[in-house]
Amino acid sequence: METIRVGVIGAGGIAQRSHIPAYLNTPGVELVAVADINEKKLNYVADKFGIPRKFTNYHDLLEQADIDAVSVCTPNYLHKEMSVNALKAGKNVLCEKPVAVRGADAREILEAAEASGKVFMGAMVQRFRSASQVLKRFIDDGKFGDIYYVKGGFIRRRGIPGLGGWFTTKEKSFGGCMLDIGVHALDRIYWLMGAPEPVSVSGATFQAFKDDAIDGGWPPLETRVGDVYPGINDVEDLASGYITFANGAALFIESSWAGNCETTYYMQLLGTKAGALQDPRGLKVFGEDSGELLDIEPQIATEVNAFEAEIAHFMDCIRSGKQPITKPHEIINVAKIIEGIYKSAENGGKQVMLADL
Repeated sequence: METIRVGVIGAGGIAQRSHIPAYLNTPGVELVAVADINEKKLNYVADKFGIPRKFTNYHDLLEQADIDAVSVCTPNYLHKEMSVNALKAGKNVLCEKPVAVRGADAREILEAAEASGKVFMGAMVQRFRSASQVLKRFIDDGKFGDIYYVKGGFIRRRGIPGLGGWFTTKEKSFGGCMLDIGVHALDRIYWLMGAPEPVSVSGATFQAFKDDAIDGGWPPLETRVGDVYPGINDVEDLASGYITFANGAALFIESSWAGNCETTYYMQLLGTKAGALQDPRGLKVFGEDSGELLDIEPQIATEVNAFEAEIAHFMDCIRSGKQPITKPHEIINVAKIIEGIYKSAENGGKQVMLADL
């Protein structure tokens, strides 16, 4: 397959700022179609990026025989339906996060992928950051030993996306900050831990800024062409979870759209041989050698464009037939963990056993 022809379903901020530019900058890829129910935005995006075909009904895009792959860049509640239908139509699929909001939904998507023989990949872009790739190599080389405890999160001081639109409407998003940015931190940490089997989850959610919410500027205002926001805000602005694993490890995860706190994206990882801290200041590794404590700051090469690296990997999987970086059990377990956090929070923090989900 010399040229891979691609369609993008959903023309919002993540498509305009990330997927579409990445496809256009990837050799051997032709972006031929875009679909969105918002006709004003659809026309704007097709004209801006020179995309020749445009559809207000995504099924019409899927009927295009010459399209090999699609990106699903729509609101959360549409991910399962659109991914399954795209796979059944014989398309390879890259689905934006969260891939699924329940473990059962993730399983249904992956069953459709297996039946179709096509590539299905979760768009978990944090795995492609340079620091993530360096840490993964260190971990896989055994430099950290057994990872037994990790804490991390994605914290914003003021950053509620699309206030009043689908992001803050539970019927369409199924949740707030944990499903939006928390999933980035969770997926990356879970992958770095080696994806052990999760056993239990305890969670808490808060909506402290319901009456004082401020739009955080995402999606960028210029990408909201034709959008109409009904003004609903019924999801959490802070969430946290504590997860235990079958190998004895534990994880604390937190996310926030709004809080009286410092904005940060961080991870503290503890292993039996070494540990690591990553935050906006950089990456530091904590170890010991010849009886002396060592603090090491890896000199990481210039940060790659993670979205272009993600798209290049997706294309490579289509061409080579290799398994994507997002493995089926990882996709399912990340969905189950977040489902468990919400279920626990709804029941006053009561522990949820993930085998029951």
